[in-house]
Amino acid sequence: MTEGSFEIRISAAVTARRMLFVALALTAAHVMAMLVWYQDLLPIDDWLYISFFDLDEEESLGTWYSSLILLFAGLLSLLQARLSAAKKRSWVFCWYALGYGFMLLSLDEVAGFHEFVNTVVEDTHWTTFGLVLVGIVGLFFLPFLAALPPGTRWLFLLAGLIFVGGAVGVERATISYETNDQLDTLGYNLTTALEEFMEMSGVILYIYALLARIVQERAGQPLTLKLN
Repeated sequence: MTEGSFEIRISAAVTARRMLFVALALTAAHVMAMLVWYQDLLPIDDWLYISFFDLDEEESLGTWYSSLILLFAGLLSLLQARLSAAKKRSWVFCWYALGYGFMLLSLDEVAGFHEFVNTVVEDTHWTTFGLVLVGIVGLFFLPFLAALPPGTRWLFLLAGLIFVGGAVGVERATISYETNDQLDTLGYNLTTALEEFMEMSGVILYIYALLARIVQERAGQPLTLKLN
């Protein structure tokens, strides 16, 4: 290490634990904010004080964090693509597809493209299209997953199930709140906490699995970033 520079060592386990702690804190803050608002626990009559902690709001701390970890997952996948290409390994395209896919999800988190589908196609909820898309993407990546080491493969699958279970499964389960005009209720907003936490947990598990894989490929040497 030269003068005027320093290294940052990245541990898969430590990184994942810290990211999960933030996700838990944000989820707890959301739940507390909803209880305060809907149960009148504190004399707060302005939604702006609550919306900052609302995981379902685009302009909130939770949405920013979700977008950030999705972006990190995308950048990490692109790094793996570059490493695989440098070693002339197969499945480089799939790593690039994952990287740009996560970046698109990061953008969608703040831009709400999936909600736009409900505006254009009013008779069909966006989760229907989401399930079809998940099926297509799953089939596309099936050979790629089969080629991964068993540990990485099962962690990736579990991460995907958790993320899709929250993003599409829980969202689909709350359609009745929307059809019955009950979005502005405590019940719906507590369900939102489950949905968003599952999404964040799925992304964090993916990040952990990929970081662990990168370290393993480096013969156990920790991943380091050198800043000059």
